[in-house]
Amino acid sequence: MNLEGRRRLRLRLRDLAAGSAFSAVALSGALPVAVTALFGVSFGLSLWGKRPFTNQRVWSVLALLAMAIVLFGLVSRGVLDLVVAAVGFATLVTAHRMLSEPTAATDQQVLLASLLLMAGAAALSGDVWYAACLLAFGVFACLSLGLTVIEGPVERDEDLPLAPVLKQVSFGVAIALLGGIIFFILFPRLSWNVAARRTGAGLLGGTTGMTDRVRLGGGGDIKTSARVVLRAKLDPSPPGDRLDRYWVGRHFDTFDGREWRGTGKPGPNKPRIMLADLDGALMQRIELLPAYDSRTLVGLAQPIYFGPATAMGNTGAMPVALIQVGSEEVRFAEDANAYSYVVHSRTDYPMLEDDPAALEALTALPEALDPRVRELAARIAPQATQPEQIAAGLERWLQSNLSYTLELPGEVEDPLTDFLFVRKEGHCEHFATALAVMLRTRGVPARVVGGFFGGERVGNRFVVRAGDAHAWVEAYSPVRGWMTFDATPDDGRGARPQAVLARIVDAYERLEELWRARVVDYSLVTQWDFVRQLIRPPQGASNDDDDRPDPSKPAKERTPTRAILFAVAAGLGAWFLWRRLTGPASRRHPAAGFLADVERRLAALKVARRHDEDLEALAQRLRAAHHHLAEPVGRATRRYLEARFGRRPLSKGERKALLAALEPSRR
Repeated sequence: MNLEGRRRLRLRLRDLAAGSAFSAVALSGALPVAVTALFGVSFGLSLWGKRPFTNQRVWSVLALLAMAIVLFGLVSRGVLDLVVAAVGFATLVTAHRMLSEPTAATDQQVLLASLLLMAGAAALSGDVWYAACLLAFGVFACLSLGLTVIEGPVERDEDLPLAPVLKQVSFGVAIALLGGIIFFILFPRLSWNVAARRTGAGLLGGTTGMTDRVRLGGGGDIKTSARVVLRAKLDPSPPGDRLDRYWVGRHFDTFDGREWRGTGKPGPNKPRIMLADLDGALMQRIELLPAYDSRTLVGLAQPIYFGPATAMGNTGAMPVALIQVGSEEVRFAEDANAYSYVVHSRTDYPMLEDDPAALEALTALPEALDPRVRELAARIAPQATQPEQIAAGLERWLQSNLSYTLELPGEVEDPLTDFLFVRKEGHCEHFATALAVMLRTRGVPARVVGGFFGGERVGNRFVVRAGDAHAWVEAYSPVRGWMTFDATPDDGRGARPQAVLARIVDAYERLEELWRARVVDYSLVTQWDFVRQLIRPPQGASNDDDDRPDPSKPAKERTPTRAILFAVAAGLGAWFLWRRLTGPASRRHPAAGFLADVERRLAALKVARRHDEDLEALAQRLRAAHHHLAEPVGRATRRYLEARFGRRPLSKGERKALLAALEPSRR
């Protein structure tokens, strides 16, 4: 490949490195739209070979300065976060350098600014896609720099095979990657979460289904969504990979015939909210992801304690207060992109109600209720007198006589009557509404609950998807308190994503969980545990909650398999690297001996070489000075490069002729 082809390839690799760094930032969703658009245009022009700033240096710098003033002016007014502004300015600098005159210095400036973008992306988000962008940036940047190094000593019109060069650079990239991994594992550090910021839900927005009301009608499209909205680590962790339990979010007490609403009044801000004693409670450490898109806290039934909570946004993580809204929900006091908090739940908590007026309100019925609903409720389990008996009878009848579907015709005049007597099929809101209203016609206080049902284990956490959004009923018994009933058929409670999409999302979530556990949450404590396992593997213990020892084996018989495998792999890697770098002299490349002979001949000719001046630089200096040795030194240099990197070995005769041209007797 000649000089023009090499230069074109080098610039493409440089631009791809910059594009990879920008992608890491852009995917966080934090950059202003104008900055994103400007970089996109600049990236396209640079790939096309158009660089309009080559002859407009002054005006382009003034424009860049004006944009910097605008960005940091927005920071001073509190409109833009300082980190986001800094990353935005680095983006503009990268775009400016890409559109300037292509020189070696410009390439280095583009790559340096791109490296700043990678650092900014790590602070803004650092999710699993960051690893892919970082790897792409490293590969493209190293290849671009490699071409820059070899471009100088090669003649303009001379073809140079790139395969050997790319092979050597690729080996260097692999060594650098291995060194980076070892450095990351062993060098003392804090968790990435200390500095990481959480961004919004991205282009897809929030998909949780956790709204302030439940309206009948429309379809159940959310049930097909496979997006993860929350992660929870349970202590003690239950067995199995599936969690068939209810996640309580909101309670709705008022029904007007078409939608459910809550009537509770918000209380004061509190750092924690406790409803009962924590003895025997199940603790959950919950992370609500940006796709959750709601301020309502959720917890496994029945939640009795919330807090402390942390809100994560573009300005970092900070504590956030909680607000209790009557008996309906607990919500965060401030909006944020994501939240994390602790909740405790007790399945034996009776939740007795001591306000008769509140119970009376939970038997209210819509004014225009179709009388057939009351008649139907009276015909089902007519002999039942206790609230739990009535609720169980109505629940069984609805599950047995009505069907679950996600396809509904849309708005109808009376959605409850249409569900019970016309279509006789619907989704969870219809089943929950029918059960709650029919309970009220029998004098049993009832309310609709919105939340999630289910969860599946990924790593040592359980994940809940948007499609797990669900609605069910709580009925009140003077003896047992609030009790859970769910009239929705079993196959309609969990998510219903498409098979292919579900597998893709599941694989992505498992990869993301691995990334979070092994990289984002990696800290000094994790390092100590890791090193301790290698030095003194624990007897029958594991750091991961999902890798529990087999109790059927005695502790002394359990083998630290991971530690042994890691030690073997590390030993093999060290041996390979040592052989590669310190192999015997007999394995030295033949061209290296030719280079040593050339250097000895030059020393004999008393050709002075400057400090740290290699043979290529010497040849260029002699050529510029029209020295009589310029031509033979240049020929020897080119043939050395071809023999060393271009797979064009030197024959004995050619080697002898090149060295003979440097004989002192010839000068």
